Amino acid sequence: MTPPVKPPTPADQAWAELAARLRPAASLDRIDTVTARAVTTITVIGLLLTGLGALGADQFPDGSAVRGLAVAAVITATLAVACALTAQVLTISNQLNPANLVEVQAWYRRQFGTRARATQAATILLIVAALLAGATAATGLLTSTGKQSASTPAHTLAGSRHTHA
Repeated sequence: MTPPVKPPTPADQAWAELAARLRPAASLDRIDTVTARAVTTITVIGLLLTGLGALGADQFPDGSAVRGLAVAAVITATLAVACALTAQVLTISNQLNPANLVEVQAWYRRQFGTRARATQAATILLIVAALLAGATAATGLLTSTGKQSASTPAHTLAGSRHTHA
């Protein structure tokens, strides 16, 4: 004879709710959210790269450390976008039988194997691109010769002087 089953405790219920969040569909939703964030966050890289508008493309002289950092930031950000978009590629499996749980489990495992790794790579590349862009802007501002382009307002350049009439 088996002993009677105790009703679940509040702690057991809390753990069950957390476990429900780890189900495959919810996990894929989290991956989609992270990859969408990676794609939209790329605009931050552009802002950092230009020193929040203080630097223009003409202030990245050929052969300079600033230009090298800028190129590295752009390439890294491009790779981050490519990884994020790869993780969002829609996969349709016409042969998948939803009633066959072994097939469903195998499909989800393949999705995690591909999409989660691409999402992780996109996130890491995005962090590196942000650091490179920040370093580009900081280096550009610190090594600026005081020249400014005609399109850059004087009040946006670090160290610029305002003259009053």
